[in-house]
Parts: sequence; C-alpha cells; structure tokens
Amino acid sequence: MSIELIIQYLSLVIAIIALIIGHKGMKRYLPVALFASLYANIWCYVATYFHWWEFPIRVMPHVQDVSFAANVITVPVLAMFWVRYSPMSRINWALLWSILLSVFEYFAVEYTDMISYHSGYAIYHSFILWMISWFIWYRFHIWFYKDGWRP
Repeated sequence: MSIELIIQYLSLVIAIIALIIGHKGMKRYLPVALFASLYANIWCYVATYFHWWEFPIRVMPHVQDVSFAANVITVPVLAMFWVRYSPMSRINWALLWSILLSVFEYFAVEYTDMISYHSGYAIYHSFILWMISWFIWYRFHIWFYKDGWRP
C-alpha cells in the first residue's frame, strides 16, 4: 500500500473517530457537512475542467474528478467542527485552520502523489480557497437556521 493511500485512509479514520468522540450536539451541523461536501465536489469539478489540480492516487480510483477521502468525509467533518467551535474572532480561527491545512497540502503536493497542481495553480490559491470556504460554510449555517428551526 502506498503512502498516499495510507494518509488518505488515516485521514478518514481520524475524521470518523473525531466525529464519534464529539458526536453530541453535532446533529445540528449535518446540513453544513452536506453543503461542504457539495461545495468541495463543485470546486473539484471546476478544477478538473480548468486542469488546476488532480488526485493521481485516490481511495476510490474509478472516481476521477474528486477525492472521496477529502470531499465526502474529511472536509465535511472539518466544516462541522469549524462552524461548531469557531470563536467570535473567526478571522483568526479561519487563519489558523487555513494555515494548518495549507501546510499539510503543501507537503502533500511536494512529497506525495495525493494531489498535483497544474496550469499555474499554487499553494496560495488553496490558502485563499480555505479562508473563503470557512466563512461560506459558516454563513450557510446561519442562513439555514435563521428562522429558529432546530433539529
């Protein structure tokens, strides 16, 4: 088994364990997870169309456009935790998470075949995309519950 697959399976396991451990109160954030998954998949389809990035080694190799480990499990769980635990100074919170994920992505691009960049796409594009995404997911959560509906 390649290091790329080990990292992807490990990220799946960590995300699922984190969700199991912190499951109390997370039901309210399931719409954020579904929206984050849709959002991530749309970005991957756009990236595939413009040939910005690709996932050479995937958990599900027959799915060409998206990374199952990232878009279906890891990113939605990250979005749920980010929205749930974001403090009032969300810009610092977003900056911290974006830096951490961009550093991970940098090493994934440079030292593995999990993701590869093309057509001028660079790590700072991912950093900006992460920064914007946190706030989009947070605003979606606010919008979804604006009428006081609770699960």
